[in-house]
Amino acid sequence: MSGSESGKSSIMKYVPEERMELREFLLKVGIKNLERHTILVNGTRTNLKQLVEKDDEIIVLPILKGG
Repeated sequence: MSGSESGKSSIMKYVPEERMELREFLLKVGIKNLERHTILVNGTRTNLKQLVEKDDEIIVLPILKGG
C-alpha cells in the first residue's frame, strides 16, 4: 500500500496478494464509506462486485466536494 496525503484527500494505491472480490479487499485494507471514492482497477472504473486478481493495480480516489 502507498498513499499520497494532501490535506483531507488522499490517493491510495493497492496491489492484492490473492484473488478476491473488490469490495471485500477494500474493506480488508480499511477503506470505509466506499460510496465516497472512485475505484479504478488497472486504470478502469469498475463494479465493487468484480473479482480482482493477484497483482492487479487498484487506485482509490476520493470524490472531492467544494467550489
